[in-house]
Amino acid sequence: MIVNPVLIIGAPRSGTSMLQKVLRNHPAFWSLPSEGDMIWDQFCDPGLRGWESEVLDADDLTDDDREQILKLFEEYIRPATFWRPFEKTNVIWGFRRMPAVRKMMRAVFATLLPIMTRLGRSKPKRLLEKTASNCFRLGYVDKVFPDAKIIYPIRDGRNTVNSLINAWRHPDRFFPYKVPADLDIEGYEHDGWKFVLPPGWRDYTHRRLEEVCAFQWRSCHEFMLAETAKDQYRGRVMPLRLEEFVTEPEQHLAELAEFLGLEYDDYFKAAAADLPVVNSPDNNVSRDKWQGENRQLIERVMPMIAPTMERLGYETD
Repeated sequence: MIVNPVLIIGAPRSGTSMLQKVLRNHPAFWSLPSEGDMIWDQFCDPGLRGWESEVLDADDLTDDDREQILKLFEEYIRPATFWRPFEKTNVIWGFRRMPAVRKMMRAVFATLLPIMTRLGRSKPKRLLEKTASNCFRLGYVDKVFPDAKIIYPIRDGRNTVNSLINAWRHPDRFFPYKVPADLDIEGYEHDGWKFVLPPGWRDYTHRRLEEVCAFQWRSCHEFMLAETAKDQYRGRVMPLRLEEFVTEPEQHLAELAEFLGLEYDDYFKAAAADLPVVNSPDNNVSRDKWQGENRQLIERVMPMIAPTMERLGYETD
């Protein structure tokens, strides 16, 4: 039985992986080995709905699908100690990169993990889950987990778009969608559409890479801001600025622990003293990082992202 779940939902490259890594090793939590797309994709993949986008709302969730999703999460999630040996191999990244590996691992999970669950002693499990695409289907996800606490990481749009540009350019990381459209994105030399698929994505298949990334970042936050403003999320959402988090981790981890109903103990103190490096060689999240990497490209798209940045409380001068 899943109780008191915690969902990390934010735009890609905004610190979601860092927060997941900080929290998933806490003994209170059970999780999947990576993001939850191994489950969500079976019900939410945009290919199931004509490749329009990743947007879903509560009305799209049937009772049967909700029951199935809950069952899969309960069968698949494990404590961090279970997943650590797998993290030392390439299995996790392989699942995200290669369709053949994804298909094989789904079969393994579907066969072995339910058996292990039935053989093990049944007990309440506190889920920790991170999937970036849930920015566009929070209402759908909230209907699955109506008692969930939601951590909403936020990062300066200039640095996030900068990081997205770098990630799109990477030749073999960050799982792409094989969308049914020809991509002629200026500044992008690889196959597939990377990261999230917002409504209107087809209008960006022949645009510049920085415009695609700005569009993705803006879309994620506009959907999150609109959904989390609803009464049903009152007291359940904690926005967390990445820049402030890494500058004063002890303060923010103490606030996060309180929000999650956990004691600020030696586990969190150790995490604050040694934040993990995730998807970055230097863990540099300074406000001016973008100026040393893709400054001209970011300046070009500032009109696209400035209004959303200001809504999030960032200065754009």
